[in-house]
Amino acid sequence: MNTQAKKEAHYLSRFKGGDPRAFSYFFDFYWEDLYTLAYRHVQDEDLSKDVVQEVFIQIWEKRHLISEDYISLKPYLFKAVKNKILNYYATEKVRKNVMESMLHRMEKYASLSDNQFAHYKELEGIVDDSVSRLPKAMKTVYQMRNDNYSIQQIAQQLDIAEQTVKNYLSEAKKILRQDVTQRFADHDGIILILATSFMLHDFLT
Repeated sequence: MNTQAKKEAHYLSRFKGGDPRAFSYFFDFYWEDLYTLAYRHVQDEDLSKDVVQEVFIQIWEKRHLISEDYISLKPYLFKAVKNKILNYYATEKVRKNVMESMLHRMEKYASLSDNQFAHYKELEGIVDDSVSRLPKAMKTVYQMRNDNYSIQQIAQQLDIAEQTVKNYLSEAKKILRQDVTQRFADHDGIILILATSFMLHDFLT
């Protein structure tokens, strides 16, 4: 083991023990390389700085989880920065999809008469109420999917199997369809027509 490797192993041991001086050592030693890595991907100075700072803070808070087999903090740091960047792009994609969905729905609103719009809002309220009464885990999965998270992203964030996500979604849609259909049975014919139109499709597909 060369001199730098020995020094790295020494400070890593102190880092895992909670020594702030070890934190400062790694921060000063790796800051520039990590910042360069982040900036190369996101092309934003402030965001790149935030990514690196968050990585250091998170690793410091979870330092007790660092494997005893590691003699360097470098693999953790660079992997964490890459994961942060991937999460950033995934989140930005979700935001973009949500915005596009909102704009699409607004376009549909604009084509409705005042009376149809009122019925649409009534339908929306009924669906929201039905969703609120779903089992907790199922409701979370359903809401995330409505926010345009992928099956894989939901599974990763909730730490469940992708098939479990699919099962929750299938069961949630089944429950909502039955609930909405039953509640619409007490409404007038216009609402029943709306229930079978593209509006209901917005919520239950």
